[in-house]
Amino acid sequence: MSHIVVVGPGALGILFSVRLSKAGQRVSIFDYRPDRAEYLNEFGLKLLEGQEEVWANPVVFVDPTEIDAPDFVMVLVKAHQTEGVVRELKAICSEQTLVVSLQNGIGAGEILKKAVDEKNIFLGTTTHGANKISWNQARHAGAGPTVLGPLMPQERLSERIDRFVQILCDAGFETKAVCDIYPHLWKKLLINIAINPLTALTGLKNGMLLEHVQTLRLQEMVLKEAFTVLCASGVDLGMDLDGCMALVKQVCEATGENVSSMLQDRLNCRETEIDFMTGAVLNKAREIGIEAPINEMFTNLIRFNSKTKWQQFRKRLPEYPDNAL
Repeated sequence: MSHIVVVGPGALGILFSVRLSKAGQRVSIFDYRPDRAEYLNEFGLKLLEGQEEVWANPVVFVDPTEIDAPDFVMVLVKAHQTEGVVRELKAICSEQTLVVSLQNGIGAGEILKKAVDEKNIFLGTTTHGANKISWNQARHAGAGPTVLGPLMPQERLSERIDRFVQILCDAGFETKAVCDIYPHLWKKLLINIAINPLTALTGLKNGMLLEHVQTLRLQEMVLKEAFTVLCASGVDLGMDLDGCMALVKQVCEATGENVSSMLQDRLNCRETEIDFMTGAVLNKAREIGIEAPINEMFTNLIRFNSKTKWQQFRKRLPEYPDNAL
């Protein structure tokens, strides 16, 4: 049995915590909110898997010094919240702790280096989806592969990551480890930038982006520009631009009724992950000395939407559930 700390009791946090607990692992959760932590400790976690209800009771901590040094840590907070958990990760992790981030976008790994030795940091992407129903309940909304890889690409992988991959597989997560995770991360980012900013700016659900000539054209523009930037910087995505466009359409159709995480954040007056999405493309473009005006426009438009203005806009939109994509 391994000790696994999950940082962030969001939808994915509940999904992984419940499944790992049921697979016989010792799971602890770190939460910065004392009121929510108290609630979770009292009532436990419930995961809806189809018609089945699966319960688990991992211990939820607010004070990181009360957590025994774990074997593994899963960072599942939003990318822009990573800076806020650096101090806690320093207190939680030992020199032997492997830290795995399944966060959206590009850039959170560099922030994690402030708390953890880079050789202990692994990044990943997952196609599992979960919708958060309440503080302690989530619905498993979709399954698919999870891919993990080291922060710094390596020729050989360690036994520790092989062990964690097996733990995830035993808990029902189809998982593999690769020596270079970045093609996988950039591919998912291309999907995100063609969906999330547009939904956040228009208020549309994912599938509705395919119903309008204007949003289809904007998807094509932002994706083509980002694809050009990545190719110029030497990133091999394993597919051409047409393949990327087809993948975006496929995701929009498969998640047609979903409210993207970025739209949820704007509707609920929260900070978004835009700096780790189109902002990451913009940073990559600047590194190699080329322009990325479409990605820059999306980045600045999302930043510009202040919380006050979005509260006014929200009144004109239907109520959406606080789901996680």
